[in-house]
Amino acid sequence: MMTIPMVAFLCFLGNWQVERLEWKLGLIEKLETRYGLPSIAPPETVSNPDDWEYRHVSISGRFLHMREMPLYSIGPTGRPGYDLYTPLLTRNGNYMIINRGWVPEKLKEQVSRPATIRAEAVQITGVLRKDMKRERFTPENYPGRNLWYYGDLQAMAKAQDLAQVFPMFLYADKGAEQGEYPVGGRTRLKLVNNHLDYAMTWYGLAIVLLVIYVIFSLRKAIRSEDHF
Repeated sequence: MMTIPMVAFLCFLGNWQVERLEWKLGLIEKLETRYGLPSIAPPETVSNPDDWEYRHVSISGRFLHMREMPLYSIGPTGRPGYDLYTPLLTRNGNYMIINRGWVPEKLKEQVSRPATIRAEAVQITGVLRKDMKRERFTPENYPGRNLWYYGDLQAMAKAQDLAQVFPMFLYADKGAEQGEYPVGGRTRLKLVNNHLDYAMTWYGLAIVLLVIYVIFSLRKAIRSEDHF
């Protein structure tokens, strides 16, 4: 009696993976198309962040290093460390929160990396990224203790008492020097896309289960006829 509900459930999982496949293909196309466009100035207003995600922009200002927010993350080589989210005071008096890049755990504190603290005006080129959503197993942020595990732009702006904040993060490009900290370029360009394989697996299991059910039902019917 459970066969039909199980087949239906497996088909549901397959359909869900097909939807995820379409979403992932759209995301990959958007990333590849926009990432390679020339760098431009960021827009003054953003009504829909989807229209600007993965666009390269360039902006000038001064970093507010005293308001730096280290976000726990895994580095390019798989080591634990922190992405440095730092407000940038732009020339027009507004703020943009910059993901400057990754540093290992031993360089979390600013006193251990004085070369990364720049008081002069800088020009930053990078990729615009949307606010993050907290994943199921990601810890909660603790803004009062400056402990961050995912990028919540509004919470970060509130914690640092920032007004007029640009509604997207800017992920700084990787520096030209090898071994330079922080390590920029934290946008992954190669996205894993296994959704078609998953969909075929679920559909395949549904077909196998249905075939077994049909064979079992036919054998049961033959046995019933033999008794007459």
